[in-house]
Amino acid sequence: MIWYNFFIQIWLIFNFLTTIFCLYQVVIALAGLHKDKKFAPSTKKRRFAAIIAARNEEAVIENLIESLKRQNYPRDLFDIIVVADNCTDNTAKIAEKAGAIVYERFNKAKVGKGFVLQFAFKKIFEERDIYDAFCIFDADNVVDRNFFNEMNKAIDAGYEVAQGYRDMKNPYDSWVAGGHSLFYWMENRFFNSPRSLLGLSATINGTGFMVTSDLIKEIGYNTVTCTEDIEFTIQSVLSGRCVGWVPDAKVYDEQPVVLSQSMRQRLRWTNGLIQCFWRYIGPLSKKVIDRPDWVSIDLFMYLMSFPAMIFGMLSAVMSFFFVFFRIFDPMGNLINFFFLGVGTFIGFWLIGLLTLITENKLTKDMITSVLAYPIFNILWVAIYVMCLFKKKVEWKPIIHMRNISITDIESKSKV
Repeated sequence: MIWYNFFIQIWLIFNFLTTIFCLYQVVIALAGLHKDKKFAPSTKKRRFAAIIAARNEEAVIENLIESLKRQNYPRDLFDIIVVADNCTDNTAKIAEKAGAIVYERFNKAKVGKGFVLQFAFKKIFEERDIYDAFCIFDADNVVDRNFFNEMNKAIDAGYEVAQGYRDMKNPYDSWVAGGHSLFYWMENRFFNSPRSLLGLSATINGTGFMVTSDLIKEIGYNTVTCTEDIEFTIQSVLSGRCVGWVPDAKVYDEQPVVLSQSMRQRLRWTNGLIQCFWRYIGPLSKKVIDRPDWVSIDLFMYLMSFPAMIFGMLSAVMSFFFVFFRIFDPMGNLINFFFLGVGTFIGFWLIGLLTLITENKLTKDMITSVLAYPIFNILWVAIYVMCLFKKKVEWKPIIHMRNISITDIESKSKV
């Protein structure tokens, strides 16, 4: 047996596993070409609390509070609670003056949104246990007027946890902001929407989500990874729940403008996904084997995105190895590499365009972002490599300065 046959077999296995993963995601995504389902009108008005985790957000916090106060929902049925976390500015004072209930938290040992939400739920259950459900927002957000109404409908439909539509405040600020916007619009259309249509679980993506008080009391909010949103999604599915998708509950989010901010943020996301993989692949595999259901199987496939990326990277490295040692025909494979590169760029351009068309976001202001979208995505490879060698990623706040109100966004949408 020729010495390299073993490595060729490993290479084929890596390619096969990566292809299976990609095909699965593509098949699911195709359902996203259908229209989202609408929820029936609600029969009961629940009491909500909007919880906002804020760290030195004096520049933007008032716009969020004002957007929440303008909700098309009875004002006596919701409160706005701001947790000023390790703040050294006037966030707490501005939030209180704007009409929010403010809790101040000072704990530099436990840093991150997951710990802030744990603190908030504990305080609320001790002092104000009057809410049916909670809606979680980032301080830089502004919220559509129908957010609470739509989440109320989702509760009527039987969902105890649900994700709203994450839209953008500043998609045209730079190609980086545009890349992030495309990423989230694509996730809305081709990840969460098709899963909702197929009866699978959506994924919480950090902000603009709802969770009932009963669910928090039952399973807690015990997240410890860098990506508390993914972790809580997994915990919810393991408890037998399915995360709902509520596309008409819109929240507008500020995106990073410069590449260094983007890389730092995505490094934390990727590190958190890897943490979730090692922490939950065992319990999730056990559930798939002992009590199989499509929701758990689909979430298992989502977690497999980490090994799938590793397999793909190893396959590429091995391909170069085979060409270098002339195990594969150098000229033929150089041509293959060229067309693979060209195909990758064309593929991301088409995905970006399809996302803009389906989400009704196609404008000339997004041309640069679409052209740069392949670069934005290829950088994920570098981020994965960095995560393999950098085991611990510290949470660092991103400074938010875009003073955009909900009325600014509404006026632009009418143009």
